[in-house]
Amino acid sequence: SATFNASNYWIDVVFATSAVDGTAPTITARTPAPGATAVPRASPISVTFSEPVDAATVLSSTLVLRDALGTAVPAVVSYNAPTQVATLTPGSLLAPSTQYTATVRGGAIDPVVKDVAGNRLAADSSWSFTTIAADTTPPTVTATSPAGAATGISRTANITVTFSEAMNAATINAATIELR
Repeated sequence: SATFNASNYWIDVVFATSAVDGTAPTITARTPAPGATAVPRASPISVTFSEPVDAATVLSSTLVLRDALGTAVPAVVSYNAPTQVATLTPGSLLAPSTQYTATVRGGAIDPVVKDVAGNRLAADSSWSFTTIAADTTPPTVTATSPAGAATGISRTANITVTFSEAMNAATINAATIELR
């Protein structure tokens, strides 16, 4: 509130700036792997980013799966922020023995995947994989209990049938398995 001899008390103001994120996100992992074959038909497609991305930019228009004819596969796209993984889950089983191409959109034209600072994925990133062939081998019965022609079996014993491969539970019923 007072000075001596018109003197000044100078104060230097120091400004601290925070670092601005100017680094574009990149893709660090893809599932299935590029060029993979015999991929299960129900497999989700996922990409892992190098840094957190804006969940609002991870959409069915920025993560797309296309069949061999270039038709987009109907799917649900989600993003897990803690793991930085975007997942595309097809709406139905993929076709057997078919090549699919997944694309993550980047570049200068929206819509593209962006990080939380607004930096864009530099360019589109695409990779292809092929699904497993269709199973055309019919199942066989590999075991039964009680065994055929067995005698002295309790009337309350369970009857079981073992198949050579996984079965569709909806096809196992009183009309398809009979006790005579």
